[in-house]
Amino acid sequence: MYAVLFAPAPGEGRAQEASPYVPVVFERPADAESTVPHGLAMSVATALPGLWYCLHLPATLLDLVDTPIQQLKAAQHLFLDHHILMVPIDLFDADRIGDLLQGRHPVLAVCPDELLDETRERSSSLGFALPPTPYSQMNDTTLAAQWRAIQQHYVPELSALTGELSLTHRLDLAPLTLPHRRLARQMGWPTVESTVQDTDSGRAFAQALEGQVHLATLARLEREGASHEDAERRFPKTAGEEAVRLKVPLALGLPGTAPAYARNAYESQLRQRLEPQPAVSPDDTWSITLHDRPDHLVERAAVEFAVTHQAIASSGLGLMLPTVPREAFLALADLERHFIDGPKSATIRRLLTRLNDAARPLWSDELRAAIERAPTLTVFSDFPLGLLTMPGDTSPLCARLPVAYRPLQPLTRTLQLQTATRPPLGLNNRIKVLIAECIPVSDRIGRLSREGWRQARQTATPDALTVVQAETLTLDALQGAVAEHGPDILVLSAHGTMVGNLAALQVGDAPCLFLGIDHMPPVVMLSACHVAPRGSGAVAITDLLLREGALAVLGTQVPVDVRHNATLMNRFLIYLVEGIAKPGQFATLLDVWHHVQTSNAVNDILTATPKLRKWAVSPTPTGRPVIEEFMTTRATGRIRRAHVYEDTEQILGEIADDQGRGPLIRNWFRSPGYIPESLFYVFAGRPDRIFLSSLRHHTERAFAG
Repeated sequence: MYAVLFAPAPGEGRAQEASPYVPVVFERPADAESTVPHGLAMSVATALPGLWYCLHLPATLLDLVDTPIQQLKAAQHLFLDHHILMVPIDLFDADRIGDLLQGRHPVLAVCPDELLDETRERSSSLGFALPPTPYSQMNDTTLAAQWRAIQQHYVPELSALTGELSLTHRLDLAPLTLPHRRLARQMGWPTVESTVQDTDSGRAFAQALEGQVHLATLARLEREGASHEDAERRFPKTAGEEAVRLKVPLALGLPGTAPAYARNAYESQLRQRLEPQPAVSPDDTWSITLHDRPDHLVERAAVEFAVTHQAIASSGLGLMLPTVPREAFLALADLERHFIDGPKSATIRRLLTRLNDAARPLWSDELRAAIERAPTLTVFSDFPLGLLTMPGDTSPLCARLPVAYRPLQPLTRTLQLQTATRPPLGLNNRIKVLIAECIPVSDRIGRLSREGWRQARQTATPDALTVVQAETLTLDALQGAVAEHGPDILVLSAHGTMVGNLAALQVGDAPCLFLGIDHMPPVVMLSACHVAPRGSGAVAITDLLLREGALAVLGTQVPVDVRHNATLMNRFLIYLVEGIAKPGQFATLLDVWHHVQTSNAVNDILTATPKLRKWAVSPTPTGRPVIEEFMTTRATGRIRRAHVYEDTEQILGEIADDQGRGPLIRNWFRSPGYIPESLFYVFAGRPDRIFLSSLRHHTERAFAG
């Protein structure tokens, strides 16, 4: 563990309080306290130089010593983060942060120069291994000395890695260059970036990608037991094969604020300071005073830190994207609004096309190449990038690959959640689900919901999945049910409601943004309408539940049909059970969700209208109903994720041809058409860090290749 300290803002000092450290979050940043538009508290911004410095230090003991190639590749599945405690100095004592030090190795505290004396005293009493480093001493010489000191302190019996250590120059390229430099040091490659590589995003991306291909190639040859001579002979051919099949985790930084949020949060004078930013900027460089820069550069540094932190943890790639175009947010807002009054298929298609057109500037060659090689995608943004369709695809990005979102608003909370690393969670082959019924049974939606969840309870198998249903029509009842059952997954079956610019959950008759649950379950699934809207810039309960302690939260962007939602959630539980029964089919909760989301395209189509629902159960020439024919025979191996709706239509059309009804059924796909409702869900937080097996089992599988 590293600690980065900062002075609390005037009026924020809380040293007199005896409660443990809980980060302060600014819900609506005051003009004088935070940056515009993403809301990074000025006091927290002073920690940025220290945060960046810590990223150049070892994250785990594996960074200190020569590590086998296969383990380096396997580490991409293990999320070996830098654990950084970002805390005001007046709370840097055992009473406030003692619990956070349990099971950690406190190594080094970093602070502004004026806090050095106090930091030295406090870090020593807390057992930090090294003396603190003031900002003025953060340089290449100090960095190299601290690597040596950490190695000598923890693993003196092992030989230290060689290779030059230096601070990064360009922060906007750091999501690419820093993970690569750490890999290069392990592989014995030159570690100092050339002038071209450190100023050119295309060259930096090519270098990082080449390093990943090299790593994958050597890991494969090592796994196959190739001798040194055999590996040298086979390397070119194997490298070509690995370049084609390469999969590397990808993190993206996508800043941008919905115009509606800016209007609500800031006066017109402050809104004039908002201007779109490019993906890369030559002014975006390392400095111990980077927190004193204009708001847009301070916010860039914060987002780039989060992306780089994630990219290093997964030994993968990271990219900064330009600011989301204003027109894209406006198109998204219109799309979300259209769902409220009853969506129409043709209008949805038109609005999605408008959204894609508005967001076209985001699609660089590097972004497309990185996504094509990504097994999963982590997006730091308040914009649902997964709803866009990548050029060349016909289905949105969230169908191509699993997407997890880390909200940016407010940026203070983003940094707090990103640095307060929580270890991956293994569900240990036994999952308890609590379905909290927050809608009265007198409500039609409440009755339909209960019927849908009764089917879910029948899905449960006692040895793998336990499903409990509870009536929770008040906040007290909800809190009590969670305390009584202690679920792994909390399903909140409720109405979503908008209160001003707040997307809340309705528990009984009361709208709620804060649930006040003492021990929040790691997974919360909001079976409710529009609890994660993005186009309006609403403060959403989906995001706020992460602050309350949830590791992952699933929410809807738009109003959804309760019956369709029940089908989707029931399928999720079915595949969750299957994933437990067949280890290796799905590694994480995000993998299960992605499979359910994409494979639900056929249900989106066949449940769109009464005519299509009737046709779905009509007999085919084989005697099987259409839906069964599709799922058991025709669709096998033919659905491309990037074209899931197009391919599903094609296969259903072939089945209709066999019935002699091809033109008629294909016409129904367009008029009245269907809504790709399954795509309008957001999985926020870290669903990719929730494994279906124990963490030990997952780690063993990763290292076994």
